[in-house]
Amino acid sequence: MPINSISGSSWNSILKIQEEAYTDILPEEINELKSKWIASPNTCAVYLNNDNKIVAYLLSHPWGSELPPKLNEKAQITDSPNLYLHDLAIAQQARGKGIAKKLVTNVIAKAKSQGFTKIMLVAVQGSDTFWAKFGFTITPNALVCPSYGNNSKLMTLELTT
Repeated sequence: MPINSISGSSWNSILKIQEEAYTDILPEEINELKSKWIASPNTCAVYLNNDNKIVAYLLSHPWGSELPPKLNEKAQITDSPNLYLHDLAIAQQARGKGIAKKLVTNVIAKAKSQGFTKIMLVAVQGSDTFWAKFGFTITPNALVCPSYGNNSKLMTLELTT
């Protein structure tokens, strides 16, 4: 199956993909990224190509606030009905193949099955139109940390069972 759980050996690939994907914001340190996985391994995933090479990843974790976390902030293990989709990144050679859609559809299904009622995210680098295709809506006047870059937007998806 192309969508797999993250393992300890996934992180070098994840860091390379992160650096390649984000041109408007500084990449996060490995310990901050790993904290998302530690807080919620069942809502994090990697996508493998036909050669079993990681070409994409998604990190999400429970979040107990209506405001998004800051970048470079470690996730804490918490019991919350809100899932924060922290990061979705695709390697350049794998873009345009529907991988992002598969990862997002997968995490939405997992969130529903685990009883989350809302998914939040910060759309960066003009990605709000991508997220809108899945039903995410912009939260007007939401405070978003400047570390997310210019024109970043908080978006939410209310989940129904």
